[in-house]
Amino acid sequence: MKTTILFFTAFLLAVPMFGQEKETVKAPFPFDEFSISVNRTNMNASGTENRFGGGAGFYHSSELSKQWSYVYGLEYNYTSLFVEHVRTPPNYTVEKNITFHIHTVSLMPLAFRFNMGKNIKYFLESGIPLGVSAVSKKGEAYLINPVPSPENPWDYKPVKPEGDMGFSGGILFGIGMLIPMNRIEWIVKADYTVGKSQITHYETYQYYRLGVGIRKGMKQ
Repeated sequence: MKTTILFFTAFLLAVPMFGQEKETVKAPFPFDEFSISVNRTNMNASGTENRFGGGAGFYHSSELSKQWSYVYGLEYNYTSLFVEHVRTPPNYTVEKNITFHIHTVSLMPLAFRFNMGKNIKYFLESGIPLGVSAVSKKGEAYLINPVPSPENPWDYKPVKPEGDMGFSGGILFGIGMLIPMNRIEWIVKADYTVGKSQITHYETYQYYRLGVGIRKGMKQ
């Protein structure tokens, strides 16, 4: 994780030499930003293995001042997590070698950016993504009879791992840059989300993203 952050920071410092000073035009659509990302979970619990995913989003951006702006929009993120052992006491279900495939549609009602620079702009970003997550599972699952029989003291019964669905929310922190080029602005950023999610059986759920996108409609 530290190596990734250092590499990405060095990349942000090196890219400005390729920027060109251009004035952008006002976008005719409600959303003036689009981005895609590579995602990776960052769960450090015992018996877990982080996996890669991806995402995309549409946003509307607006300036509050020369330094401050805000964005809101619609995002889709896919993340994946492998867990060796999960137990759900209310249903007496034991799951082994489970891969969680998590699909999240999020609304970002308000994320603030603090911008620095004139032509090439660096920014710090913080927001609150809220949405709905659906998870599917692949692996082994067993149902334990709470009242074991004499013939089978544990009474394991193989069952299909069940998915889940629920609300998700958290706090996002990011760094990035805006590079004007040919009547648009290229966006390059890295961000980290820490949130609540009950569908993975953990109190918090964390992942980071490396993304690239374009923006129209803001003047330099």
